Amino acid sequence: MKISTRYHIPAVKLDFANINLSKDNLLFLDPLRIRNGSTELHKRCYCKIEEFVSNMVELSKNKEYNKILEFMDIFCERNETRLGYSIETTSGKSFSYSEGTAIIKVLSKGNVFESGFVEDIFDFSIAINNIEKDKVSDLITTIIFEDLIKYTQEQCKMWKIPTKTVELKNMCWNNENKIWEKRTEGLPVYMKEPIVFVPKSFVGKDYLLSYETLYRDIIIPLYKDLELQKSSSEFLVHCKNGRVHVLGNELRKKYPCTKYVILDFLKNYDLIYREYKNDVLNNTWYESKVNKYTSYYKKQEWNMI
Repeated sequence: MKISTRYHIPAVKLDFANINLSKDNLLFLDPLRIRNGSTELHKRCYCKIEEFVSNMVELSKNKEYNKILEFMDIFCERNETRLGYSIETTSGKSFSYSEGTAIIKVLSKGNVFESGFVEDIFDFSIAINNIEKDKVSDLITTIIFEDLIKYTQEQCKMWKIPTKTVELKNMCWNNENKIWEKRTEGLPVYMKEPIVFVPKSFVGKDYLLSYETLYRDIIIPLYKDLELQKSSSEFLVHCKNGRVHVLGNELRKKYPCTKYVILDFLKNYDLIYREYKNDVLNNTWYESKVNKYTSYYKKQEWNMI
């Protein structure tokens, strides 16, 4: 049952995601969508995300992994939002103590922080193994959960949605005092479980900036261009009319869309990645991809993927 049906509200008038209350909704909080928003809520939430991740990056650079692990121990899927994989699994793909331990091992061995690859929430999801959009979404939800609670209460007041006083099972991050705390709040309830609303503008099925988009937009076109510059290559087909064609599918088999391929690319072409990320963040990527990147790719190769 969707929220609009349960509370008899026209779906088109809702500012928040019209989730199905009885199952997982495969939507994820996207840091770029939050960053792009113009409301005070967008700005406040993104500021908190930046601050929190910057703190994690600094701790990692200083190799204070025990402090990060303390944070990881608290992180969990917030079932109240009904987003991601929170209902279908008990621990899902989010942060748990064992998962946090595994991630700390990756951070301590990978040198991604020391190398400077990771500077913000976007690098966090692109450059670190075992971090996918579901975990990034869980991380963001946990950081801004206090704001989502207040947002839910405002929406309930606006739409006259009944609420009940409930004690939340998981601890909430108090950004002002920098502590985790138990909370009791007035929230809507469905099947004895509290509900927390998330603005539509915060979520998407896919991330606007991800290692998949980097792979599609940058890595494969660049690697195709590199193959074209070789005198001979197993990935080239020479046509009778003189045209040279790159076997894209074969190239993808050698360089599949995995974090290992992404990290190798970052080590060799970090500046290209930084320019690409900057363009995407500033919403100028599609305007600049032909002109700005001509030194990296031939214009005619963009449509050969």
